[in-house]
Amino acid sequence: MKKSVLIAASMILLLYGCAEKQKVITGGQLLQVVSPVKAEPSNPKDFEVKIPESSMIRNSLISFSKTYQRIYSDSNVTSIAAGKDMIAVLKPDEIGFTVASCPGLYLKKTYDNVRTYGLEAVIYNSSQVDVYSAAECASVGTYPRMLNGSIEIVPNYIIEWVGSKAALRNSYNGDELYSGDTGLLIKAAGYVNGAPVLLQENGYVLTYDKSMKAFVLSGQIPSGYNEIYHSEGRFYGTLKDNKKFFVLDNDTVKISDNTDCTASPYSVSGLCGTTLITDSEIYHDLPVKDKFASTSTTFITLDKSNIQIYYLETVWQRFLSMSYELPKACISGSTLYYKSFSGNIYQNIKGKETKVSVMPKKCSDKNIVLNYGEFYCSGKKCGKFASPIKNNTEAVMYRRIENNTIYYYFDNLK
Repeated sequence: MKKSVLIAASMILLLYGCAEKQKVITGGQLLQVVSPVKAEPSNPKDFEVKIPESSMIRNSLISFSKTYQRIYSDSNVTSIAAGKDMIAVLKPDEIGFTVASCPGLYLKKTYDNVRTYGLEAVIYNSSQVDVYSAAECASVGTYPRMLNGSIEIVPNYIIEWVGSKAALRNSYNGDELYSGDTGLLIKAAGYVNGAPVLLQENGYVLTYDKSMKAFVLSGQIPSGYNEIYHSEGRFYGTLKDNKKFFVLDNDTVKISDNTDCTASPYSVSGLCGTTLITDSEIYHDLPVKDKFASTSTTFITLDKSNIQIYYLETVWQRFLSMSYELPKACISGSTLYYKSFSGNIYQNIKGKETKVSVMPKKCSDKNIVLNYGEFYCSGKKCGKFASPIKNNTEAVMYRRIENNTIYYYFDNLK
């Protein structure tokens, strides 16, 4: 773990305003994320207790896979944001929250993007900013844009920036508190130790000084990042060196071991292939589509305008295939090759199975049989495919394990 210093800043007084409530969406679908009904997961150990009596099952391939259970899906989604307290989903005519008391609100105009902090969200387009409180279930202010660039919402404030210019306003009453040119390209904006901050391309941190009504230089962080974002009081992103995922948490820099990562602009999370890294956990084999985000319990993926939300907890799910073939093997040189139920190709050398990309062009299948889970080459054992785990007078049950999937098939004796 490497360390760097982020700067203490002045505390900001909490300012409140009021706004007319909008029409609440009744029966908002995002309530499924708050209090979902989990399907009862299957358990391969229960399946192994005895040989199934059903001839249909005994003539099928049964598989159990560890998968992430999808709990919500929707289409026509414009933008997403995720934080510690809620997920916000923006659509052309509504904004939805994972808050039981406020599943969503209808919109009078069309917006392009959404950002969140706590139970607040800001939605915006090129001309207007609208601030929503999921706690109040209402819009708390609609304001014209100060700068046509990026936007971040932090407690009590909205920060806008484009190029080296920045602007700050109070999110509850719309007061414009700052507008100016910082002199250097701004890479991100956020909230550190109680105050709004700007992060410049050279790693300079500018903190808003309420008494001076200006952003002042207050420190520097390492600038060797490939991309950097802010969410819920933390800067995070990927490094130029091997594109490792990192999180700046107060005075600590946490750097993952994974390489070739991409950071989410919508939450403190990174994807390295199909591996999700948050500030505290690592999850493997995620169903990645395009844009992504995460909370402490869910993974969100947005493909074009289609959103899917999954639990970050894998469960066994059972599948049945009535149309399948046992693997056919062949030998090239002295090496045994075969394609498994998964479609993966394996080579077996002295009992050790290794996945390969393609079958060799010259590979003979003469005098090779699969018997009782073992391959026999000209009458001699030459490789193991599956293990017999149960038998009775009617059938033998075999089990084969590949990565996160368990396969069962049967030899019917009568």
